[in-house]
Amino acid sequence: MDNYTSPKEREYQNEIVKLFREELHYNYLGKLQYGKNRQAMDNGVKNSPVIESELRSFLSREGSSYTDFQIEEAIRLVKDAARLPDKKVGILADTNNAFYEILISHLAIQPDSEKPHENVYLFDFDNPLANNFAIAEEVSFIDPLTGSHSRPDIVLYVNGIALGVIELKKSTVALEEGIKQNLSNEIDLIPSFFTTVQFTIAASHMNGFKYGTILTPQKFWCKWKRDDHKIGESLTDKESFSEFFRKEVFFDLFRYGVINDGGTKKVMRPHQYHALQAAISRLKEKDSGVIWHSQGSGKSLTMVWLAKYIRRTFSDPRVLIVTDRTELDMQINNTFLGASESIHQAKTSDDLLDTLQNGSEWLVCSLIHKFGRHIDPDTGKEIIGDDDAPIPLEKYLQELQNILNSRYPNGFKAKGMHKFVFVDECHRTQGGRLHEAMRAIMGDDVMFIGFTGTPLLSADKKRGGYNQYKKEKNVSERRFGVFIHKYLHKEAVDDHVILDLQYEARDVDQVVSNKQKLDAKLDELLRGVAEEHQRSIKNRWATLEKVYSSAERIERIANSILDDMSIYPLNQDWCNAILVAGSIYSAYKYYKYFQQTSGNHLLRDRCAVVTSYIPTDKDKRKVEDGEPETQQESQFKNEMATQSYKDAGVQNAEQYEAWAKRLFTKQPSRMKLLIVVDKLLTGFDAPSATYLYIDRDMRDHNLFQAICRVNRLGTNLKRVIDDPDSETIFTHKDFGLIVDFKHLFNNIQNAITNFNDEKGGLAGYDAVDIEGLLEDAISRNKKRLENAESAYDAIKSEWERLGIHTAEQVVEYFLTDYENNPAKERRLAFYKITQAFVVAYSNISDYVLRAGYTEQEAERFHKKAGEASSLHLRVKQAAEEDFDVKMRDPQMRNLLDRFIRADEAETIIPATADFSFLDLLTADSNTDEAVAEAERQAGSTRAAAEKIAAKDRSVINDWNNRDRALSESFAQRLQEIIDEMKLNTVVTTEIVRRLIELLKSMRQGAKAPEGLESAVASALWNNRKEWTSLTDEAEIIELIKKIDEFFKTKVFAGWKDTSKPAGFKCIKGLEKLIGDAADIEQIFIIHHIAANNINN
Repeated sequence: MDNYTSPKEREYQNEIVKLFREELHYNYLGKLQYGKNRQAMDNGVKNSPVIESELRSFLSREGSSYTDFQIEEAIRLVKDAARLPDKKVGILADTNNAFYEILISHLAIQPDSEKPHENVYLFDFDNPLANNFAIAEEVSFIDPLTGSHSRPDIVLYVNGIALGVIELKKSTVALEEGIKQNLSNEIDLIPSFFTTVQFTIAASHMNGFKYGTILTPQKFWCKWKRDDHKIGESLTDKESFSEFFRKEVFFDLFRYGVINDGGTKKVMRPHQYHALQAAISRLKEKDSGVIWHSQGSGKSLTMVWLAKYIRRTFSDPRVLIVTDRTELDMQINNTFLGASESIHQAKTSDDLLDTLQNGSEWLVCSLIHKFGRHIDPDTGKEIIGDDDAPIPLEKYLQELQNILNSRYPNGFKAKGMHKFVFVDECHRTQGGRLHEAMRAIMGDDVMFIGFTGTPLLSADKKRGGYNQYKKEKNVSERRFGVFIHKYLHKEAVDDHVILDLQYEARDVDQVVSNKQKLDAKLDELLRGVAEEHQRSIKNRWATLEKVYSSAERIERIANSILDDMSIYPLNQDWCNAILVAGSIYSAYKYYKYFQQTSGNHLLRDRCAVVTSYIPTDKDKRKVEDGEPETQQESQFKNEMATQSYKDAGVQNAEQYEAWAKRLFTKQPSRMKLLIVVDKLLTGFDAPSATYLYIDRDMRDHNLFQAICRVNRLGTNLKRVIDDPDSETIFTHKDFGLIVDFKHLFNNIQNAITNFNDEKGGLAGYDAVDIEGLLEDAISRNKKRLENAESAYDAIKSEWERLGIHTAEQVVEYFLTDYENNPAKERRLAFYKITQAFVVAYSNISDYVLRAGYTEQEAERFHKKAGEASSLHLRVKQAAEEDFDVKMRDPQMRNLLDRFIRADEAETIIPATADFSFLDLLTADSNTDEAVAEAERQAGSTRAAAEKIAAKDRSVINDWNNRDRALSESFAQRLQEIIDEMKLNTVVTTEIVRRLIELLKSMRQGAKAPEGLESAVASALWNNRKEWTSLTDEAEIIELIKKIDEFFKTKVFAGWKDTSKPAGFKCIKGLEKLIGDAADIEQIFIIHHIAANNINN
């Protein structure tokens, strides 16, 4: 195994420390680790997130004008602000956010009691390299609130203030363990240390580098990357350290890249940082342009960070944010408010003009239409029409100027020395009179920055668009200018900022018309399924045949959706879908079928229609072909809309939409399907889903944005909305699925190549702009299957090298610890590989032959996936790691059940088996009954024996912590039984009986002499040779009785932690009690035995 041994963590840490000192030129503060049983450094100083001496040194540096009083007062204020008042998670977030505002601004302190306040800055923002960047290792910290001790590997200090914490792992340990360690420190162990920390990092020698901020959930940690748009090329851990912690980069990230987003602390992702850097170089020159960041990649937060940079950098700044939809206007307003920025939302045209001319607000948001609509105060009518009015542009602008001259006789000029306009979703508003009016009002000295997540149509590009910045002096003739920064969809997918999209063209008619195809699909589905399950599956397909033979297309599509709702993942509480109907009338037809007509009630009271339609008595809207709707259709829409409000218990359309959106996003189990036409498909407020069903002709921007509804990462939910203490629903979203009933991309095989075809749904886009938007489900899953199989074959080759040839040997290998190669680490890697392989096969199994594989190859995949799932479950069961149902991936559970009858099925225990009775066994339990129940639950004698042996191992491990001698005795007995099982091809009931008897013995424990009945006394007796040199048994028994009584009456709360005062007093008390019968090391052994055998 030597060839597979990786550098130990200490060696790796030495390499990273060397990189910081020699390459990045950080100062080295040393190892700040407390001595054994100490609560401070050797000099008596306790570690803190604020090192006073370092902060004092910076504030009193050469050239500083701060007085001694200001310096000491600044240190006092900083330490007070860094103190955590309560260990609750929400308090840590609030304290940290408040402290960050102090860090990036200043403190107001008097030079002395006679002089006015002056600003004291904790950092030199003008000269970043003038700050003192330093690292310290092994920073011991005992939290005053939790009493717990932890020791972060590396802490990064700037001017003595801890801004970063780094956890390092050797290459054989998953990077996620470093993330979990950071989160454990922040939440459970030492939250008081993280009040100043802005960046948390986990890194591994072979597994890379990820970062987040305090309390960032694991799935949102991200890698650092260069701005080179390369796909699939990750930086190494050391490359990431070198670039992320380069002083100028880290300081910019600290100053400009941290935000409080509605109470959730967030930091910039690499593409957001690079976008800011690209924009900075153009802000001074007012060089307008576009930031194109793919849908779902945090475009709104990029907007906030850029606005914050402008405010901190420019004198008298003015930022106006405009969009073209009311919903987006409100959402932008809420985003900035959530980021602790006050923003003025201009409600009317007059309000907007008055604010621009006379207001003091630095940040304003408004609808773009307010630039072209002005109300006559006398008549109340609009003075200038909107974009649809047939007024020539020159006349329109002249009339607008006449209105401004009339209302502002002294001249209109938007206030602000430095003016910037952010235009959201600028692909929709980059032309037209409204845009020209916006430029005319804001003036020539303004910079326009367009934000979009949607590519520009190639036809627009040929007209000049974004890529050609016109050089005419008249600003009204310019467009936005060249791109400032791009972050394409394929990059966002590669960075796991958003998810893959898979595409399925579904034709509900062809299932019935091709009976042979239906039978073939059924045969593939039933391959390897147990006989008792086949009947129910065949019945389900028989029902589907009748459904698909229906004449009503809507009903066929609806039943197709209902079928999906009954299987993974849509049958999970976290998963839901959006259906895009062809018209409002069709939307309500779907709703009626789901809510009233269908015999399948899966979506009854769990679906809603959200459209622009509002029922009125005189509604005479036009249908799409321009003909008036029939009275019957109008009446149907009115009735169904009114009924939908009653079903929801609300009064009107506004309340209904809010109700539906809230349940859809917060409680998907109660709102599985939103039926829409064009609402909720674009913009910030559009909810995300996992499935998107399309039954409407869509093209270009609308189609692009609609399909991006399902590419968002999933987030964990609460069973009860806004109740942090309710059950957590864990999300397992791996991709978004587009189900296309209109064949917008012609077919699956040509989905990618037809993107730029004139018949394709995205015909208007340049192929490079949408590369990677959708992947053919077959080609994508085929690639995943082959990669996963290669990984599984590699691990099997390693077994061959080690002489492992049977399933039993595989199980034993993954339960055995070797030097520098613990079994648990090997098991975690094994679980990942087998799960990835089984999931990959499951994703393609229904169309494995259509993927181009031969029948022999398909059979090979099937058998090998069955083997992988079988071994996966056997190892989990043997290691007692298969019963945490809440955290267990439900998809994997389904897949394991699918292969439950693989070649070695008699040794695999069904997922429905219940062995909880083993936990209730006592010395008095009936052995024969327990044996019979175990064999019944397991399905075979061998499986029952393996299950009970796994339980025995678990109990032995528990005893090892409490009573090592007894544990070793039990382990020897278990090994004897296991060796006998290996020698016999048939496992008998007698073996199961002996394993049950061993379990009962362990429940009872070993008998100690009379008078030593407690768990502590018994464990001390069994392990007496470890803690005392006495040989006289009577003398030892009397001493144990005294020790037992000591722990019952003489110890105080917190005695188990020897780093606490109560623990220290406990050790001293034992020394006094025992005297010469034990030395100090043996005293600690006694303490350890007692701590592991006393629950309070």
